[in-house]
Amino acid sequence: MPKPFTLLLPALGAGALLMAAATTAPAATAPAPSPALSTTITSGGKPYSGDVKATNINGTRLSGNGPGVGLITTTCTSATLVAAVVSDGTSGSLKDLALSGCTNNFGGSDTITVGNLPYTGGSVVHDPVSGGRDGVLKINAPNPGVDVKAVLNLKSLGRTETCHYGLTGSAPLTIDLFNGNNPARPDTANAHSQGELKGQSLQKVASSENTSGCPASASANGRYQLLTSPGGADLLLGP
Repeated sequence: MPKPFTLLLPALGAGALLMAAATTAPAATAPAPSPALSTTITSGGKPYSGDVKATNINGTRLSGNGPGVGLITTTCTSATLVAAVVSDGTSGSLKDLALSGCTNNFGGSDTITVGNLPYTGGSVVHDPVSGGRDGVLKINAPNPGVDVKAVLNLKSLGRTETCHYGLTGSAPLTIDLFNGNNPARPDTANAHSQGELKGQSLQKVASSENTSGCPASASANGRYQLLTSPGGADLLLGP
């Protein structure tokens, strides 16, 4: 039964250049491949495999341009997400998602439900960026299991839009991850590990319930605190 969600490349040019060079120069020894990134999730100094609970630090926001409507922005004041992780970052899944207090920029409230949970095919990767994140949480795409249903009450327009969204493209849904000791974490007043959605996209999927004003895609933004569940202990992402 759906869970309530009362809001949550190939280098062709380089390849051609290498082929041209091969006709005029002797073959060279191929460079050794770069080593794979190593990932370890720990809690209390020990490898951690189990559930991680994310709770919102600020409002979760979804927005998209609806035909004949314009920009629709939904903001939810409360959000929780539960994901399962393995200490080496593999075999992750999204198990639960619940958000509440969702209103839109047309003066109405929205109801969003999530079907087909859990969503498998996720992973955590230690992939630090100087002055930024410590790693990423990825949900693979395309992912035919993802089904997010949004019922948008556009009060000032006197209309309601019903829209279904999923992950139909090739780009994974990516959440940046920050350790609690990272000075670049999104909310420095919060001492815990954090995650951030920055303009990640969900795409409209075919459904007989879709109405004419549904945006073709919805952009998601939000910041979240991450702790073990149960227990509420801090997590550390490293090599």
